[in-house]
Amino acid sequence: MMVGYVSSPEIVGGRAVASRHLRRTRLHAAFAAADRQSITTVYAPAGAGKTDLVVDWIEAVGALSRSVFVDLAACATVRWWQAPLRSPSWWPSWAVNAAELAQALHEGIPAHIGGQVIVVLDGTEAVAGTGFLPQVHQFATSEDRLHVVLLGRHAPPDGSPQRLAQSQINALRGRDLAFTAAETATLCVQRGLDLTTAVSRRLYAATEGWAAGLAVATAMLNGEPHEPESVLEQLLRTGAGLSEYVMRDVLGRHPADLRQAVRDSSVVESVCPDLFAALTGRTDAADVLADLARDDMFATRLDNTSAWYRYHRLWRTALYTTLTEDDPARTHRLHATAADWYTAHLQPAEGLRHALAAADRSSAIRIMQQHGEQIREATPQAAVTAATPGLWASLTNDAPLARAFAAHRSVSNDTAGPPSTVRHSTTAVRRKAAGPADLIQHSAQPIWHALRRGDYEAARAALDSDGSATGRSPLRRSTMLRLHAVTARMTGRLRDAVRHADALGEDVRANGLVGSHDGGWARLILAEVAVQRGTPEAAVQHLDALAVQLWQSVPTLVAAQQFQAALLCQQRHDYAAALDVVQRLIVDGDDALLVPQWAARVLRIELLVATGQLYDAHRHWRADAAAVPASTAAITTAKLVLARQPQARLDQLLRPLLHDPRLSLFHQVEHRLLMAHQATTTGDPQHGTHLLRQAMVLADLEQLRHPFHANHHVLAPTLNHLPSTAITPPAGGPLSPSEFSVMRHLAGHRTVHEIAAELHLSPNTVKTHVASIYRKLAVHTRRDAIHAALALDILPTGHIPPNPMPTGT
Repeated sequence: MMVGYVSSPEIVGGRAVASRHLRRTRLHAAFAAADRQSITTVYAPAGAGKTDLVVDWIEAVGALSRSVFVDLAACATVRWWQAPLRSPSWWPSWAVNAAELAQALHEGIPAHIGGQVIVVLDGTEAVAGTGFLPQVHQFATSEDRLHVVLLGRHAPPDGSPQRLAQSQINALRGRDLAFTAAETATLCVQRGLDLTTAVSRRLYAATEGWAAGLAVATAMLNGEPHEPESVLEQLLRTGAGLSEYVMRDVLGRHPADLRQAVRDSSVVESVCPDLFAALTGRTDAADVLADLARDDMFATRLDNTSAWYRYHRLWRTALYTTLTEDDPARTHRLHATAADWYTAHLQPAEGLRHALAAADRSSAIRIMQQHGEQIREATPQAAVTAATPGLWASLTNDAPLARAFAAHRSVSNDTAGPPSTVRHSTTAVRRKAAGPADLIQHSAQPIWHALRRGDYEAARAALDSDGSATGRSPLRRSTMLRLHAVTARMTGRLRDAVRHADALGEDVRANGLVGSHDGGWARLILAEVAVQRGTPEAAVQHLDALAVQLWQSVPTLVAAQQFQAALLCQQRHDYAAALDVVQRLIVDGDDALLVPQWAARVLRIELLVATGQLYDAHRHWRADAAAVPASTAAITTAKLVLARQPQARLDQLLRPLLHDPRLSLFHQVEHRLLMAHQATTTGDPQHGTHLLRQAMVLADLEQLRHPFHANHHVLAPTLNHLPSTAITPPAGGPLSPSEFSVMRHLAGHRTVHEIAAELHLSPNTVKTHVASIYRKLAVHTRRDAIHAALALDILPTGHIPPNPMPTGT
């Protein structure tokens, strides 16, 4: 079986060279596919370990004796086969043209050679002519025993996989070769580094998994093993001194004026053609950025439709560092230009940051005076660069600017705020308690406070009262999308949460806000939904992407990342690891940053129960229960009771929750699981199965799986009795969440107009849902629909709302 390796290069004399190998099993399948295809392309940025990767693969499959290596940069690419760096004795380097080469190989490959002849063409970025690729394609397909590997920083002309679709292509890109967070941690262990999980993830975020960057960083960490945080700070602040390497090896093929333009544009985290032109004065900005993003050679497009690009983080930081050192005045002018551009394009928060970085106090105050309300409503984004002053540090050193900012900011931000010297230098405006409509009008912060308390209904009511979706500034729009996404996730409306998170992510990318707080929340919500749906692979991908995106720590999101990691450990039944993460959050005080802020303490109780530490669980719960909402407290207490008395009666604790409209979907499912456990252990297995079916019907509305994984240690006997045919779906297919909501109200004998008013729908929409429900249940009347839903356990009895009292009674 083939083995895939990647070596992590080191920078020596400005060039990337191989170092110790690290086996990466996830690449096995990708390279195994190469044996069945005629061409493999490996296009990735400088320092990604392309050549070493292919050499290791060839050695692993024992193909070195039947391999040919050609350096395209050192030969005439029209007759590349005539100057191989290495080739077997029978290789026909004398061939005059490609057709003669193919014929010679067809007749001349020795019969005893087992497997394919592998031809490695390294350095495709050196190819200039459009005839190279058709020639290679013709050559590769002329003989079944040939396999061509194209290596380079980008494809040759007309070298995209789409152009080669007619042949069998196995394509690998830089994102495939990049180390994952888990591989980064393994590499650190291999290099003898004893790093915490948080430091390891920060290292991954800083380097984005770039092999050469990891090699440099691990070498720096080995030099200062007792100060990993300070080493990473230096890495983020200076870009590891890679400026010369970037200018010579990465951008070396570009003319000097373009390299200077790229360095000038490093003052911004992301760039679009118009902003690039404003910063550099170039009229060919769109073409330049498209060329830099060719196969992700230097820049990466934020998404397939976005006009915005971002540079590789370490490379950009290295360029910015030398720019500020070589020409501080030029750097200030560039930041001032960026400030004007962002402000003119309705992104005043970004404009303010660049005005601060430009040390342009008057512009910063003017932006605050003109756009203070928008900035106040938004959550601060990441700083412009690690080497430029952040928003709050600048305010600390500028009292007039601090007063200008404070005049527009009356409540503290949920993730960060001015230092205490700034907060106390002004008089905060305290608001009286406001209704839902007032919350939106005055500030988004009270909604955050409601979410942090776990009062999701108050947050949802406040958001529902805000119907003005149009005419908002980008800052206001992204703030409201974030609030909608978080609220939907917390109430268990996972589809809505994904929809809002996707819209928020698109909004962030459309405005080029790389590394923004809102972009981080969009990623986090997607990760949380993946955790709740029991898809850990997707959750890990989102959390890794979040780590890269938010390379500068945002405390709220860092704490949320760690909390989701603990939930993943809980799902794997690795309770000790999960408990370690949660305890660390609580000891460090970071649990208060979570939404809701009591979530870590409730999870700690569950994990202590799972590990048999009942005394500690009761001790902590006595201290923590008072801060937890009543419904969550009742369910958590029930789990503690069951841990000590598996056959305990839970009616007094749980029955009041049966008709509680404020219960989130997660608690609705957990409630029925606990009631099912009680019924099963107290001699009523039939009712227990009925309740389990209800729990699964509710969970299936949003593909919810976490409650079943998280409570397995307590409810295992009950869950194991759940028959595989517990849920019989309707013949016409499952009801959608909207149809389920309408079905609940049909069972409550409400009229179409009453249902429409309750669900904020039009009567015609309700009628459409009713018709679909009848079709799926194969019935024709409301009465038959109710009976069918109850018989199929589609409609748990606790989900039938009471019939409203007639007017006047």
